Order: sequence, then C-alpha cells, then structure tokens
Amino acid sequence: MKQYTLIGPDNASYASTAPGTLGGHRADRIYGTLGCPGAARALARGGYVANRVFFADEATAVAAGYRPCATCLPTEYRTWKERQAMALHHTTVATPIGELLLLGDGDALCEIRFDAAEVPAGSPRRDDGVLGEAARQLREYAAGERTTFDVPLRPRFGGGFERRVWAHVAAIPYGTTTTYGEIAAALDAPGAARAVGAANGRNPIPLIVPCHRVIGAKGALTGYAGGLDRKRRLLEHEGALLAV
Repeated sequence: MKQYTLIGPDNASYASTAPGTLGGHRADRIYGTLGCPGAARALARGGYVANRVFFADEATAVAAGYRPCATCLPTEYRTWKERQAMALHHTTVATPIGELLLLGDGDALCEIRFDAAEVPAGSPRRDDGVLGEAARQLREYAAGERTTFDVPLRPRFGGGFERRVWAHVAAIPYGTTTTYGEIAAALDAPGAARAVGAANGRNPIPLIVPCHRVIGAKGALTGYAGGLDRKRRLLEHEGALLAV
C-alpha cells in the first residue's frame, strides 16, 4: 500500500495511507491547494521541493502555524488577516504564582502573561467564552482540583521547531519533570538541548503548556520566563519538588 508523508499539528511528519489535501511551504509557513498556481511557478523555478510539505486538512495546517495562501485561498486568507488584525480579548485569574493575564481571540486562548497589568492597547475585557473557561480551569488547578487542561489554543507566533517543542511540553504529566536534553532526543534532535531551551522560553501559554516542568540535566531549575521563584512554586504546588 502506498504511503504518504504528511505534517501533523505538532509539525512532526508521519506516514499516511491517504494523500494530503493541501500543500505548504515549510520556510514561508504558507499552505494552499495542491493546484496552487503560485506553488506551481515556484516548483518550475526549482529550489521549492525541499520546503514542500503536505497536510491532511486545513485545521492541521493552521494548528501547525501555517497561514493560507492569498492566491489560491483568498477567502481563507482574508479571514486570517482580519483575525490577526483584531485586538485580543483579555481576562485575569489568580494562580499559585499571582494574578495572570489571559489573552484570546474569541475561539482560542492565545497568550498568558505573568504581569496582569500588561493589557494590550484596545483589548476589551471578556470573562466568558474561551477566556472564562480557561480562567475556571486555572482556578481549579490553583485549588488542587485539576491536573490537566482542555482549552483550545492558538499561539500567534512560533516556528515549526518551537511548535514541536510546545506540543511535547504540553504532554508532560502533572507532578513530573523532564529535561531539555530528553525533549531534544524525543524530537530526534539530540544535539538541540539549547534550542529546546530557547523554544521553551518563548512559550506564549505557560501553565497550560507547562514549560515549568522542564528542568536542567542535573535537576537545576534553569530558565523560566516568569522567574525561577515562580517555577519553584509551581513545581512545589504539583508535588514535583519538595517545598523549602
């Protein structure tokens, strides 16, 4: 049976018995139809094949951080551009590491900031919908009543490797830790521990994508965008680190 190589939402390739329905350009982070005239011209010029990827559907391409092609998917492109231009809604929530700012686009959580006062200009407050649900789940987490999260996520930035790291970090179980090197090895990039650390530091949705559960090779609490004190408190809260 013929096998096809597709790209999943975590940017990792996988084998499929069904061909992809959409093509993409890995470097430009653009997806489009298989018959896209722009892609056809690029293929004819050469040098495009190495960056050519395929997706099962639009949802997978979007989750992987690709945006629609303006040439072959004009309606989808306009929708994407309008969404990018929209001011994110916000709400706040109390957690074991202080009050956090949650930002979302109405359908998904896009960002969590450690400074609750860092509200973007023009951002209206909204305490219902996906932001209300995210806040509720974080309150349950703070109360020790929740160990996993079920909130749609849509980070507004991130390259392919970063999104692969974030997808792996999102699966680290509550109450456990892993190392940058172990994540690099799991991603078939054993020499990329520093790159994993950099991607972890750029994680736009901390706590829900639990980058605090990634530690140094010898157990050191190295690196955390919110500061090492917050990282320690989160690990103590989850029982992965003895309180001191």
